[in-house]
Amino acid sequence: MYGAAAANITPCAFWPYTPAEPPVAVDDDGPRNVLRVQNLRDAPTPHLGGKTLRQKFADRSRLLSVDDGGHGVYVLGDTPCALNITTRYLVEGRMPDKDTLCQAS
Repeated sequence: MYGAAAANITPCAFWPYTPAEPPVAVDDDGPRNVLRVQNLRDAPTPHLGGKTLRQKFADRSRLLSVDDGGHGVYVLGDTPCALNITTRYLVEGRMPDKDTLCQAS
């Protein structure tokens, strides 16, 4: 169903020139307000990737996991726990104190 889109092969992979800038570091250096929101069963972006990125960001982020499938959690999803936490983050800037798992409704 996803074909090459899920294989991470893009035209840039074959670009014959050296990048003009160094790669961006993915680490714990930066803003401490990153909220990752992800379903446990999302085929194009597996939950393992969300957990790995959360580890790289360390204390500057939180992972909000939802026991659901599909690619959309916020607005497209219907899990009150995830909608409330994400809305509070967007409106008030408040992140959860720790990583959170929301059960599907």
